Amino acid sequence: MATIKDVARLAGVSTSTASRAMHDNHMISEATKERVRQAMIELDYSPNFSAQNLANRKNNTIGIILPVRESQDSLGNNPFFMQMIQGISSICTDYRYIVSLATGRTEEELLVNVQNLIRSNRVEKFIFLCSKTDDVVFDFVKQEKVDCVVVGQSYVEDTGSTYFVDNDNRKAGQDVTKFLLEKGYQRITYAYTNMDELAQAERYMGYASESKAHHQRAQTHHLSRVDEEKNGHLLKNFLEKQQTQAFIACDDIMAVRLQRLFKKIGVESDCCAIIAFNNSMIAEIATPALTSVEVFPYELGEKAAEVIPYSSSNY
Repeated sequence: MATIKDVARLAGVSTSTASRAMHDNHMISEATKERVRQAMIELDYSPNFSAQNLANRKNNTIGIILPVRESQDSLGNNPFFMQMIQGISSICTDYRYIVSLATGRTEEELLVNVQNLIRSNRVEKFIFLCSKTDDVVFDFVKQEKVDCVVVGQSYVEDTGSTYFVDNDNRKAGQDVTKFLLEKGYQRITYAYTNMDELAQAERYMGYASESKAHHQRAQTHHLSRVDEEKNGHLLKNFLEKQQTQAFIACDDIMAVRLQRLFKKIGVESDCCAIIAFNNSMIAEIATPALTSVEVFPYELGEKAAEVIPYSSSNY
């Protein structure tokens, strides 16, 4: 594995000069910086960020805070979050920052993980992949005056040093409802898992407002992320009591869950139309294939990473 001494030797400069060139020191000429960069490429050299952090008493790590899920399998298999992380990583790499994931099966577990990252001085900036009401983790990060970006909307007026990046989820909810109504579907149900997650709530509000504008009653159906037995029982009862022609699913995973539950309770898959959000690979491979709204998670991740205030000494 190449070292900074190897880079300096190949570039024909001292180790200290190579280090300054890597940090874009204004005292180093552009010609020297270019020689060092070329040497780094030839040797496939990557700076030891951890060692630099210890020496400089600062860090270059962005913490990515994933939403709490009862089952981490459901989170890890969700293309929406994986694509967002890829978008974030692409920008962080350009700024010579690395990313660290913070997860938790419960809100308490996630909070402890984030507290440890901050108090150990390992992470000074965070990106939340989800916005939710009364978020104790967000409140803690805000209280610590840590720079952060949230993918979603704010539920507080005083956002401090927090930036927000989001799609217009309410408009998306209106558009899919209008689309179904124009196709002749009159009795439409919004299926969700957690209205505390503001993206789900905003999509519902768009659906509800468009339904009201067309003199249709808004109705919802809640499904658990983990209890499929209970979900099947509740969905069967719901369909027996409510005349539903179409479902608007809060995301692709919910839509596939509905398809699977239809089969489980013995309901024909074409009994209800389903439209969802995210337009991930899950929608393409579903049987039958799903109609889904593109929400551009990779671009959301890129934009979230772009607004983080970076230290100029890292690039």
